Amino acid sequence: MTFFSILIVALTITIIYYMRVQEVSRPSWLKSGSFMSYEQIITYNGESYNESMSWNVTRLSGDSLDLYTMSHSVNTTGGDVVITPAEGNWTVNAFTREILVSSNSYDIGQKIPYWIPTNVREGSAVDTMYGAGRISGSETVFIIDRQRDCWVLEYSWLSKSMIRWYDKSSGACLKVYIILAQLDVTVEITQTAVATNIDL
Repeated sequence: MTFFSILIVALTITIIYYMRVQEVSRPSWLKSGSFMSYEQIITYNGESYNESMSWNVTRLSGDSLDLYTMSHSVNTTGGDVVITPAEGNWTVNAFTREILVSSNSYDIGQKIPYWIPTNVREGSAVDTMYGAGRISGSETVFIIDRQRDCWVLEYSWLSKSMIRWYDKSSGACLKVYIILAQLDVTVEITQTAVATNIDL
């Protein structure tokens, strides 16, 4: 092997190692008490309804954390729009974001969507409980009193689409936009961060 070939191999190994370390690194802001609160605006049939959503780290110890979530789910099955409060209690691997214990057994093994690794770039696949989405680009959004540079993560299904905006510096989700279309009913949900103690 020539010196140049050895150098290329060494650089490749270093980059792969760095990427893997970043994929399983714990966010520096993550601690017991970390939280994010969002305003949810649910719109259908020309009417808008203001609700709320939040997540809160209630315990952080070693490589695991307990996460409490409160939200409002929207169900359009049957042609009616039903908005119901929804709570979740999860134990999560702090490094991989994988759900280890959940009040809903089908969540186990999924990855939480509230923050993502910060080393992503345009075209990166990002795994969350909604599946493997792809970073489609970046946008600046006005959140919590100032403009913030965000990665845009997009999902698309047969009767639903979702766009999520993640702060580039912290990895935290700052905004979500969802469209549900089923049985001639279209619902738009906009979820925007309004308060946090995370250093964005």
